[in-house]
Amino acid sequence: MKRRPMQNPTRLLVIAVLLGTTAPALAQYNVPSQATGDSSRVLIAAPGSEQVIATTPPKRQLGYEFGASLDFLTRDRAPGEKALKFTDVVLFRVHGLLAIGSRGELFGGVDLLAKQPSYTNEHIWQGALLGARLGFTRELSGYVRAQGGPNLVRDGYWGMGEVAVQSKLHLAEKVMFWDSTLGGTFTQLFLDEPVTKRFWQAELLAETGLAIRERRGFFAMWLTFSFHFPLVGRPDLDAPDPDRGALDPQTRVGVALGVLAGVTKSLDFFLEVSTRDRGDLEDPQTTLPILSGGFDQQRILFGFNKRFGSRRR
Repeated sequence: MKRRPMQNPTRLLVIAVLLGTTAPALAQYNVPSQATGDSSRVLIAAPGSEQVIATTPPKRQLGYEFGASLDFLTRDRAPGEKALKFTDVVLFRVHGLLAIGSRGELFGGVDLLAKQPSYTNEHIWQGALLGARLGFTRELSGYVRAQGGPNLVRDGYWGMGEVAVQSKLHLAEKVMFWDSTLGGTFTQLFLDEPVTKRFWQAELLAETGLAIRERRGFFAMWLTFSFHFPLVGRPDLDAPDPDRGALDPQTRVGVALGVLAGVTKSLDFFLEVSTRDRGDLEDPQTTLPILSGGFDQQRILFGFNKRFGSRRR
């Protein structure tokens, strides 16, 4: 695949889209596990996860969790761009979590590009995540996490930091939960080509959702809405030397609907369908050159979680 000189970091996105390589981000892991740092999904619905830790002292102080999933990324056809159909791009995700006592958790994960179109040449490794969570009360917790991965068209790397607090209200004890998140994210592009400006943006993160599960925890459903409100983007549109590029972040919106089925007391399978709106392909300054979440996308996620030690129902 021929590479072009870097004129504008967001043009990487346009080049990659023309080549048919695209997919979702949050620069976030969209799996129903504590490893995501997103308790609004199966974290509140999945037995053995945060709710059990917050309400029931574990039988053993240490517990851990392992999971894997296939993430199918699709995108609608845009003017002058190729659509990505089901199975065109598939990410293989692996995540793990270590619960320390009844309040602390360490988590991490890796994304690998299992399938991409024959006419693209993206990195097999697509990202990694590390983070920690601390429960303050039964209803309130906080987390910090860092993520990173390669830019599209193999032209550098990106990094993201996120800090947030989460609250969980029990609308119906052990049956319905209302989970909300409020925090901030910082994303920076590290380009291979020498540049005189740093390309970065900061956003306010807000997320809310409902989860319903039967009392024994062998079945759960959840609906989540997420918003990222732009605070700062640099270089901005009014910066000197506009030919060097600018970032013009827009409000991001995401919706996810999922279902979980418990096979045993320690093994769950899950399926989640989600869509995310980020910027416009016709205006690359509103997007990012990131495979997972840099622009509009739809995803279908299927995977499992396996818990050990105190991580049980």
